[in-house]
Amino acid sequence: MHIWKVLAAMLLCMCILFSFAVAEEYTVDDAASTLTVTFLGDCTLGSEDQFWERDTSFVYHINQYGYDYPFALVQDIVGKDDLTVANLENVFYEYTANKAQKTYCFRAPTAFANILPAGSVECVNLSNNHTEDYGSRGIRTTVETLEALNVGWFGTTDYANDVYIYEKDGKKIGFVGMYLTYWWRNNDKLKANFQKLYDAECDVIVGVMHGGVEYSNYHDESQDKLANYMIKMGASVVVGHHPHVLQGVYVKDNATVVYSLGNFVFGGNKAMRAYQSAMAQFTFCFDDNGEYTGHQLNIIPCQYSGSREYNDYRPFMFTGTEAEKVIETMRRDSNIRLNPYVEGVGAVQDFVPAPEKTVTEEDGN
Repeated sequence: MHIWKVLAAMLLCMCILFSFAVAEEYTVDDAASTLTVTFLGDCTLGSEDQFWERDTSFVYHINQYGYDYPFALVQDIVGKDDLTVANLENVFYEYTANKAQKTYCFRAPTAFANILPAGSVECVNLSNNHTEDYGSRGIRTTVETLEALNVGWFGTTDYANDVYIYEKDGKKIGFVGMYLTYWWRNNDKLKANFQKLYDAECDVIVGVMHGGVEYSNYHDESQDKLANYMIKMGASVVVGHHPHVLQGVYVKDNATVVYSLGNFVFGGNKAMRAYQSAMAQFTFCFDDNGEYTGHQLNIIPCQYSGSREYNDYRPFMFTGTEAEKVIETMRRDSNIRLNPYVEGVGAVQDFVPAPEKTVTEEDGN
């Protein structure tokens, strides 16, 4: 009996060592290649019409300081990644006609779209509650302006419905967006957009969702439902906006969900109701065969204005205690114990491996 116990113990040790070896195979350091994508929170690159001429407005600041002003202090991050994606909450449109009957409508001159390439922002999400502030004409002009500047866009709306595919060195990352209240009655459009990404043979799919309770640091059931649906449809990462404040991070089914990144360059209001923000930078990893092996999230704490007395529309990166407070805010709404902030690096989270591929009879092996 003793020899069998010894053999069993040896077998157990071998299994543990093998599991460590497998785990070590799926790390960023061991990846043959990587793609780095940075996500920004709500970006309103305009103002309400009646405030354009006021010296406190976003439009006034850009006319005074230039297109590179808003993103200047975060270029060490967005200027060095492969792709930066922002949630665009305004239209680029020259007219006041077709304005929606709602409390807040955000607009900027078409020339203000130059803020995006000047700030190293290469792609925007248009699935949100301000994309149609000036009706079909406003969104059509916005899309035409973005495309003229080679700024990518994606989103599922009545007037602008498409996906975006980023490709580099043969790797493809597909992006699909959805506004939560629009999803309930337009799920067929979301399904169709996921299908576009499958048909394009994307290696990784990212879902961007817009919804939740404004100024709540805790995500709600509706956000959960949309995030879970996107994961079920094949998203490896889901990033959220709309609450204007930070919310948590969940890891489930080999996917990572960041529920809300808060405001970033937020021209919608000169006052600051909340100052914390963050950039979510994902490193997507691939092996020697070009197969996706998993991803790693780095949370980079920020404040969305250089002042807390008023909004100067120029976010910067936090350090020290303030950076740690950002991580603690997000930790309270997370299902994982977020790794702490490291000075000069960010809060790098554990590697999330890609799900194991299911072999079917049709595969022939």
